Amino acid sequence: MIERSRIIPRADWRKTWLIRQERIKKEGSEYFSWIVPVTAAAARVTIEIAKQFPRAGKYMPLDFVEVSNNDDVDLTLTINGAETLPVPSGTIRSLDNAALWQIGITNNDAVTSTVLNRVTVTLRRQPMTIDKWAQRGA
Repeated sequence: MIERSRIIPRADWRKTWLIRQERIKKEGSEYFSWIVPVTAAAARVTIEIAKQFPRAGKYMPLDFVEVSNNDDVDLTLTINGAETLPVPSGTIRSLDNAALWQIGITNNDAVTSTVLNRVTVTLRRQPMTIDKWAQRGA
């Protein structure tokens, strides 16, 4: 039956995996956007990237994050439960060259909660540049 349909099964899945990894190095990943839900005052919302975006699993770990804070409250971005980055109101903050497995957004205001669709987090794995390649080799 395989001969009739001219479907040739791959003898080695490792070759497919290596081709995919080379393509990811050249092109990077697609963008993954997370609209932060309404967050109460002094509360934190956290996601695990692989669970929130199942298609991101093949690109893990992602290495670029951009937080767009169009709200009136100051926020803090928490990366992997350890590193923090302040995100003041009305700003866009980005971070690259960091292994991202889990991210969280903390509302730093004592009274006001965030508004839906005002805070967006964009994630991706960037393509390999010659500078990144040289840093890994050193």
